[in-house]
Amino acid sequence: MGSVTGAKPAEVVSPVLCVDLDGTLIRGNVLWECVLVLLKTRPLLLVMVPFWLISGRVSLKRKLAERIHLDPARLPYRQQVIDFLQREKAAGRRIALATAADRELAETISSYLGLFDEVHASDGQLNLKGANKAVFLAQHFAATGFEYLGDSAADVEVWRSARAAYVVGTEARAGQAAAVTTLKGTILEPQASFRTSLRTWSSAIRGHHWAKNLLLFLPLVLSHNLAVEPLVRTLAGFALFGFCASGLYILNDLLDLHSDREHPWKKDRPFAAGDISIPEGLLASFVLLSCALGLAFVLDVPFGFALLGYAALTMLYSLYFKKIALLDVFVLSSFYSFRILAGALISSTPLSQWFLAFSLFFFLSLAMAKRYSELLHASDLVNAGNSGRGYHTGDRELLLALGVGSSFSAVVIFSLYVHSQDVGLLYSSPEFLFLLCPIILYWLSRTWLLAHRGELKEDPVTLAIRDPVSYGVALASAAVIAASMIHMNF
Repeated sequence: MGSVTGAKPAEVVSPVLCVDLDGTLIRGNVLWECVLVLLKTRPLLLVMVPFWLISGRVSLKRKLAERIHLDPARLPYRQQVIDFLQREKAAGRRIALATAADRELAETISSYLGLFDEVHASDGQLNLKGANKAVFLAQHFAATGFEYLGDSAADVEVWRSARAAYVVGTEARAGQAAAVTTLKGTILEPQASFRTSLRTWSSAIRGHHWAKNLLLFLPLVLSHNLAVEPLVRTLAGFALFGFCASGLYILNDLLDLHSDREHPWKKDRPFAAGDISIPEGLLASFVLLSCALGLAFVLDVPFGFALLGYAALTMLYSLYFKKIALLDVFVLSSFYSFRILAGALISSTPLSQWFLAFSLFFFLSLAMAKRYSELLHASDLVNAGNSGRGYHTGDRELLLALGVGSSFSAVVIFSLYVHSQDVGLLYSSPEFLFLLCPIILYWLSRTWLLAHRGELKEDPVTLAIRDPVSYGVALASAAVIAASMIHMNF
């Protein structure tokens, strides 16, 4: 048999690169991202999730995809994976998105990125994961073969059918892939140490915000009641309020997850950065809230109702009130008053009406300073309507005026309180307390100066914990109070 002259050699076709979505292309899971969107936009529908799940996980994905809008621009993409895919795309490689997420969401993500030539996803009937994905890809790419980029244990079956593997994750997962196929590349993530994990969770529960719960002791301090029993009860209330607040902070961060990812500094929070997963956060929040509220009613029923009211108002704030301009700062400032009220209830200490009025204006000023600072630093988000708040950038001047006015109102109320008969019953030399007026006004004015300069990048109370000047103000205030308790003749 003779050879055929002029015949062209067979063209070598590269295997298609198939890419997983959850945990690979993005940090986290699209299903849980959808649950958060449902919780934030249509919370009452959450009661239907268990019933949807009865029909299977793939049915749940379809039901969620039909009822929520997930913005692909706000997902936590892995930049190293994106860069790799862009290089492969530029080299002429055919790339397919192969995911267990619902097809509608997968196609939305694919259109946004513009990296994929085709999309294969769950369709409401078949959950394209693990063995199902392996069989489908092997049949669909029988002519060319495929290589697979994945991250999870469920991907081992897919790697077994692939010509080569790319792995995102740990060395252990890379070893599993290498045992069943050729390992071509890895994007390894370092294992977090115990110290790093502890620091991450401390940030998630806002450990530094526990200092706010010292307000529970304020009724005892102001009434000069240092008896052992109310101190012990207040200390227990301090811990329970801390657990409750931490659970609510986690839930609030999860609800703000998508806007936080675009915020100048909130993007580094543990959930926005992907350091802690969404299901871990939801579980931690549930445990903390359940334990805190349950034990609060055991400790003291009125205190339990106060803590329950705080939790309910915080939830309403996270879901609705934070989107309403001005109402949000009034509610935000009330959280401080709730702590003072809770401390009064658990220690059975009556509160002065003067002090309640002072705290109202004092904490309202701090809440407005916080919101003013956010508007100053996240003007792009505000202009785009993605800040999660109900303000415009031009509202900063109004917040500045209202906040400074609240500061002066608080000091005026305090000066009237010092002149009242209530003070004479508690202090031997109450005239010294007038010196607290310029001290308080200085601290509030300095806080607003920092906010106006763009140097207030956190909660004012949190800033005070790290601010040497604030410690100086606290020492000066303590000296004035001590002097007012000493009887002096002039």
